[in-house]
Amino acid sequence: MKVLIFTHKSDIDGMGAAVLANLAFDKVDYVLCETFSLQDEIKKYYDTGNIYDYDMVYVTDLWLEEPTLSKVATDSKLKNKFIVFDHHESAIKEGYNKYDFTTIKITDEKGKCAGTSLFYEYLINNNLISNNKAIKEYVELTRRYDTWEWKNIYNDETAHELTLLFDVVGCDDFINLMISKLSKDSDKFEFDEIEEMLINNKKKQVMEKLVYYTKNIEVKDVLGNKAGIVFIDYEYRNDLAEYLKQINYDIDLIIEIAMDYGTISYRTVREGFKVRKIAEYFGGKGHDYTASSPIYLKTKGDIINMLLKRRKKDEK
Repeated sequence: MKVLIFTHKSDIDGMGAAVLANLAFDKVDYVLCETFSLQDEIKKYYDTGNIYDYDMVYVTDLWLEEPTLSKVATDSKLKNKFIVFDHHESAIKEGYNKYDFTTIKITDEKGKCAGTSLFYEYLINNNLISNNKAIKEYVELTRRYDTWEWKNIYNDETAHELTLLFDVVGCDDFINLMISKLSKDSDKFEFDEIEEMLINNKKKQVMEKLVYYTKNIEVKDVLGNKAGIVFIDYEYRNDLAEYLKQINYDIDLIIEIAMDYGTISYRTVREGFKVRKIAEYFGGKGHDYTASSPIYLKTKGDIINMLLKRRKKDEK
């Protein structure tokens, strides 16, 4: 079976679908999409007609919007072989789950859902993938990290280490590494000595970065809320928010501007504070406590001006 997957580029939840698909199907092509680029990526396949070359087309860990949803729904050649697996509250709020081919689920009996866990459930239910204990453990580690249950419920450092390994090796190498590990007949998911060394080195690097970023936070009023604003490398967005909670940094949320990824991330710092509505105000989407918005062309100009003003201030 020839399969095409559009999945999230930014984290191990997005990588999970590509990994599982390669374990389940003979031929897999995957497209790693930035948070707000999915519609454009699918359009490319539509425009060339290549989207019809596949037996199944999956979208995971991303929301499909109009008019793409309606286009798929009215396409007799495509609608029965196109499935979306997503877990973002914003997608339900926008009504993106009204079609038969969209599966948008926030929670289940295990807890909060992730794109990888939803895709895995589909593969298992359709007898498309081996019911291997190591694969099951990998899926659960991915779910725990993406939903932050690794920290809030399980205190599962292995889930955190999995994403640190991803940050070290990058998207394609991580996918290939996980495929290799999970293709073996094993009852346990574990890291080898080299992977453990890479993870430990990354932990030290992360802490140095977090201390640096914290020193450069500017606290501002944003829509009546006390927000910290910082320029950051995208991969550290979750770690910084967690670090600020640990040191009791006095803000409601952290707004992280990642120029390297073209995204602004919004993360809760004060217990119970919800950032999703703030992200939506700035044209974004996401979960209650983790959300993002794109850096639009006008926004880039504002950010550049902000950087120039900061530089002049530092030079005085």
